Amino acid sequence: MIQNRPKFLKKNLKYYNHFPKQKDFDIDFLHIPALLNLDFHSLSGLLPLTKSRYEFITKYDKPPVIFVNPTDEEYEYYESIGVKEFQAIGIVFNFYAIEDCPDGSLKGLPYNISLLPMTENGKIDTWGIDLLKQMNVEELSQDNNLVFTEFNPFQSWKKGIGLTYELFSNIGYDGYTDTVGFNWGMYFLSPIYDKKEIIFPENTNFSPIINAKYKKFKTNLFFKNFTNSQPRRIFGCDSPIELFLLQGMYLASLKPVIQTNIFKTGDIIANYFEMQNSPIWIGQDQLITQADFYFPEKQLAIFCDGSDFHDIEKDKKINKSLEKLGVKYLRFSGKQISEELEKVVEIISSEYNKF
Repeated sequence: MIQNRPKFLKKNLKYYNHFPKQKDFDIDFLHIPALLNLDFHSLSGLLPLTKSRYEFITKYDKPPVIFVNPTDEEYEYYESIGVKEFQAIGIVFNFYAIEDCPDGSLKGLPYNISLLPMTENGKIDTWGIDLLKQMNVEELSQDNNLVFTEFNPFQSWKKGIGLTYELFSNIGYDGYTDTVGFNWGMYFLSPIYDKKEIIFPENTNFSPIINAKYKKFKTNLFFKNFTNSQPRRIFGCDSPIELFLLQGMYLASLKPVIQTNIFKTGDIIANYFEMQNSPIWIGQDQLITQADFYFPEKQLAIFCDGSDFHDIEKDKKINKSLEKLGVKYLRFSGKQISEELEKVVEIISSEYNKF
């Protein structure tokens, strides 16, 4: 449960603590990086796709065609390398705001996307090959009809329940809607694979070295096996106070970029998905800081300093580096955001409108 929610949000944000009955619902994908959205559409079926799997089925089918529903030969391949079961991984969205659409449906604006291993009694629930052979894997992979209540993306999912969207929307949920997780799809993760053999689409304009770095990044993000039920956040806010501030700025019609990397090179890039739009790779050793929110059109960075033991001296050094790059910045404590959110948003609005 997320604590210390600002009263300002409870009074002003529509659908904040109530989800209306019998409404169609969709995701506003414009609020996430385009290339991350593209990656989602490849996360289905049995994964990861590897060269050895591809070569194995080539013996039976030339050229081989890989569908979401595995062939008997693909199951034979996995059995040959010792795979007996797969982790079922859900792609779960959380929304900081829910908007009405002209057609009467609802649209969610994402602040978080997590990978969630399916669990049973608190332990990771694996799916055996013999069970998957009896299932329609494509239908399972594309099932976006599940909802997880009390899904706090900043900690493990423990107390909520999973149910179909039809049942959820018929209930008329009375709870905080930003901690409802909407399952967009699912894939089945093999416990055995060679990282070097994983097949990812590559940008032909990039050097082999840069493509290799992006491949490593995505492999660890999407295909690292889970050891516990903790959601793996792959996009979005890092803490509740960031969520609160994002919601407050939304009420003031301010639309920042979530989590933006500012580098010593002078490059300012939201994340590694956005970085793929250019033939570069900038390592974390070149990072000055990551702004919690950034307005690129104003060169304005916003920081949520939540810890009681925040490193003030480190912040001063970061501030000087930002000033050299011509980046303006505002910092707010967790207490300010929780207790004086309206005032904080007014300060940001005033700074934003100066230029």
